[in-house]
Amino acid sequence: MQLQEAFRTIKEFWREPAWPFEQGTNPQEIARISQEFNYELPPNLREYLAVAPAQNFLFNMVGNPMEIYGLPKLQHRQDGYNFNSVTNQEIPDWPAHWFMLADEGADPVIIDLQAPETGVRKLYHGAGDWEEGENIADSIGQFLLCSAALHHALTYFTNDPIIDDASGFNLAPEPAAWLFPRIQQWAPTYYAAWCSTFDNS
Repeated sequence: MQLQEAFRTIKEFWREPAWPFEQGTNPQEIARISQEFNYELPPNLREYLAVAPAQNFLFNMVGNPMEIYGLPKLQHRQDGYNFNSVTNQEIPDWPAHWFMLADEGADPVIIDLQAPETGVRKLYHGAGDWEEGENIADSIGQFLLCSAALHHALTYFTNDPIIDDASGFNLAPEPAAWLFPRIQQWAPTYYAAWCSTFDNS
């Protein structure tokens, strides 16, 4: 899914007072990011950098929010992932070709600059290495669309969007009826990654 197509779809349901993307390019920041990585930035990532938010932005998720990094935080050095700011040393097990877009409760969301066609992947911290994870989108656009959709389902239908009782951990009926078919339409390959938290998915 192309980035602008995803943005058009999101704007059909988005209710926040402001849309953090498409705020205009920042050539200095984009030049800085390009220089920090020793890999050619793929065209879809360059397109995203031209509209990335100026500051970090949060999508509500189940549990921890998805923190979309603003331009200043889109950088090669990521504290706690490839750099230890306490010891001022590099952390060696983080590949230099991983570009970090966001994190969900410290689970990093990355693009592999050596294989950008593999899409967007979320890795799981705390396992001792970065082998554990899953692909969650084919593109940045699809990733943002699914994040925005889950945020919308958890925020705008009811004050109690999650029903956790004897019947299981479920998304309430109205947001479930809105979210599940849309994720199935927009990201069928990754439906489980975005919806399997809920027993009624």
